[in-house]
Amino acid sequence: MNQQQSFLEAILFHYDLYPERIESAFGKVKKLESQRGVYALKETTLSQSQADELVHAMHRLTKLGYKQAIPLIPTKYGEYTITVGEASYYLMPWVESPEYTARESMEEKIIDQMGVIHRMTVKTQELSLEQLEQSYQELLKRWESRQLTFMHFADQAEQKIYMSPFELTFLTHVHLLDQMAEVAKFQLNNWYEAAKEKGKYRSVLNHGRLSRNHALFTPDNEPLLFNFERVSLDTPARDLATFCRYSFPYAQWSDEEVLRWFARYEHHLPLLDEEKQLLCSYLCFPEPVVYAVDAYHRKESDWSELAHVQRLEKRLLSMRKSQRLASRLLPTSTESHT
Repeated sequence: MNQQQSFLEAILFHYDLYPERIESAFGKVKKLESQRGVYALKETTLSQSQADELVHAMHRLTKLGYKQAIPLIPTKYGEYTITVGEASYYLMPWVESPEYTARESMEEKIIDQMGVIHRMTVKTQELSLEQLEQSYQELLKRWESRQLTFMHFADQAEQKIYMSPFELTFLTHVHLLDQMAEVAKFQLNNWYEAAKEKGKYRSVLNHGRLSRNHALFTPDNEPLLFNFERVSLDTPARDLATFCRYSFPYAQWSDEEVLRWFARYEHHLPLLDEEKQLLCSYLCFPEPVVYAVDAYHRKESDWSELAHVQRLEKRLLSMRKSQRLASRLLPTSTESHT
């Protein structure tokens, strides 16, 4: 513990910060109490280029006048991240998040802020056909490979005399999963054709992992966003799909709640048809289930059979929700393929 404290003190020297108390908060965040105030020190595994992108994104948001992100605090040398070995560190003010009391869901408030960021940073750009073809083929190839992986797992399970509860649960739903993968590829092709015809696309600043896990709320129930470590310039569909995947469990499986999220988002930046097609393709492909199968197959964790089955069932439920949402966003094209 003394060695760790000495290590942290060496990092905090860059900030002229001498804490009177250090405690673990959540994840890899340390809470630091000092005479100058209370701070949060985050340890990450960001590469130098990722750290540079994080800092650039935070500067850009500040320059645009965006005030709902928790800022990074520079060192006395003007740097915003410190790299020690394979780890990187950055400092933020500590924010206490009181009990959330608003009538709207946290997700509605968070996606509203995503819409603000996307509107502030949106750019329409010329699309290189070569770049489009490469993006399309790479994603299609990845999905086809994962589809083959889960179908192979199903084939192996079927050959067993005694199947495990996990294998039995998976086999019960494998036809639906295969169908969803086909719908995802169909929507991806629709996006590809529409984007090729238009010759342009919109990019926005993507947070990358926006959810209630990366937001704190003020006494006025307004979100303050943090952890922009996966930030990128990309289509709004990617940020929205990731948000939905993380946030569906909190929607109490209500389609109307999720549609309210999109109404809040589109108040700031209405989605184009091809962006909806790409979003639906992301939502329909059963990637979370593939990860659950892969984790079970590799037996890398100490999870029990029951824990694996429960995770699989939750993800299957989430995928059915994704499928329903996709049919609400693009009812004609999704239903015509199923």
